[in-house]
Amino acid sequence: MRNKLIAVQLWEENDARNPEVDFNGAWSVLARLGVPYRFGGRTIDGQVEYLVLNPASGEVVASGRGVTSAQAMCRAALTARARSAGALVQVTH
Repeated sequence: MRNKLIAVQLWEENDARNPEVDFNGAWSVLARLGVPYRFGGRTIDGQVEYLVLNPASGEVVASGRGVTSAQAMCRAALTARARSAGALVQVTH
């Protein structure tokens, strides 16, 4: 996932950390979107969910789920970036 984040300019190639496993790195990834985001809770199957919000309306525009919070944050950021580029995709593994 690190390479995908680099490709969409949500992570710097020279940063050796892996934001998918580094909680502080994952926060940084979400912050680079420049829009509100929040913890969405846990799904029925126990995954963590993060939500990206429309800054004007507060409406959920993207979400990401993962086994860890860091993984869910990175997936939410990738989904939001893809949607802002006009692609409607859900990021998985």
